[in-house]
Amino acid sequence: MPYPPQPTSLTATALSSRPVVLGVDLTSAGARPGAHRARGPIAPCPFDGERFLHLVRTAERGLLDFVSLDEGFLLHPGRSQVTGRLDTAVAAARAARVTAGIGLVAAVDTVHVEAAHAALALSSIDRASSGRAGWQAVRQGTLPESDDAWATRVELGIQSVTRVWTGRPGGGAGAVELDAEGRFRVDHDGVRFAVRGRPAGGAPLPRTPPPVVVRVRSEASAALAGRTADVARIAVTDAAHAVRLRRLVRDAALSAGRDPEDVRVLAEVYVVLSTERAGARARLELVEALEGTASMGDGLVVADTPDELATLIADWTTVGAVDGFLLRPSSLSSDLDTITDHLVPALQHAGLFRTERTKTTLRGSLGLPDAATAARELPTGRLLSA
Repeated sequence: MPYPPQPTSLTATALSSRPVVLGVDLTSAGARPGAHRARGPIAPCPFDGERFLHLVRTAERGLLDFVSLDEGFLLHPGRSQVTGRLDTAVAAARAARVTAGIGLVAAVDTVHVEAAHAALALSSIDRASSGRAGWQAVRQGTLPESDDAWATRVELGIQSVTRVWTGRPGGGAGAVELDAEGRFRVDHDGVRFAVRGRPAGGAPLPRTPPPVVVRVRSEASAALAGRTADVARIAVTDAAHAVRLRRLVRDAALSAGRDPEDVRVLAEVYVVLSTERAGARARLELVEALEGTASMGDGLVVADTPDELATLIADWTTVGAVDGFLLRPSSLSSDLDTITDHLVPALQHAGLFRTERTKTTLRGSLGLPDAATAARELPTGRLLSA
């Protein structure tokens, strides 16, 4: 596997008005695709809720902006199929109760879940966390589809959920009618039971919608992110490609009447970290031999020291390739500790990352506007081309 060119040193850089955005993907805290295979004397545990919360707290200790739970947050993978799936919204809501500053981004599908129900679930996380929720818009389908078709369908879901958040009518096909307090009416008459009226316990709608995250795979999804997202996740292997995708996202935002500065573009990077480069490379080769490369994704792979990763982050952000990075630790236990205890201090020493948490919401941490975003109208129309 090719590795990125290694810069020679990390030069001190004055902290800009907006520091580097850093998130960590904890999707594999559910279970790795190959976790059912026992390797060694102790069989791996499919999922441990307390361990998951410990990982979130570790990321918070490192002052990271957010943790993300992608659509692959699995409960227990069988030998031929997935036998269960963890609810990202439930996991994020649980983490909201035991954290105080880190953002919690959950991938919630709007195909198998009504848009109004998805909006209310995310609103519950936002309320429990005092404004630290985020939503990664996904559309889980059973059949493969082109990226253009995927982007079109995801946009419909974003529009439906956002209409619920902002209280606008027409939340999309199948949307649930809500009252002024964000509660929905249950009206069922069946063989076994009958229910009438509005149940108590509906989550109030947020004053400001949680940030929307969109995964960018092509020009179509880049245009979608520019029109509708607050954060764009890009999977690239070099800075030049990142520059191009970031430009597409920002141009789409401008064409949609949005301020391009209100969209953060983050590069995904699969990291294997060690105090010595040789040790990191050896561990990466072991992971490749045991599990293959599919779990690493299509983005950048870095097997190196924390200082070298800090240098790469500095180089990419200095040239304007990205606004930050979404780190995907190969080993959640060791690599996440290394990120918190060594990578973050290296970035702080270079003046690229905060030394204390001064914002209490995810929007504030990302440097995104509040009131203006809450009242925005999502543009509609054809997808933009590059």
